Amino acid sequence: MERLCDVRAAQLVITCGVCERRGVYRIEGLRQRFGDHASVLDVYLRLTQTCRYQREVGSRQPNVYGVGCRAKLDTTGAAVKGGLPSRT
Repeated sequence: MERLCDVRAAQLVITCGVCERRGVYRIEGLRQRFGDHASVLDVYLRLTQTCRYQREVGSRQPNVYGVGCRAKLDTTGAAVKGGLPSRT
């Protein structure tokens, strides 16, 4: 699952145990907002950019006592048939 067109679920769920935030996003809405062939990693970074524990890509990892964003992706809902072909 590299692009939104590869996702065969109805919803994308992002949860973070550190800050206890949770978001449920419809795949159709994400495709309209970011484009059908948007990278799932890019979508994840855009949706979690307001997390106070988020760091820039490539920045140094926090030490063992530091807290970093631990948001996780999951999908819910029935598989959607007839998705778009991926360009990857």
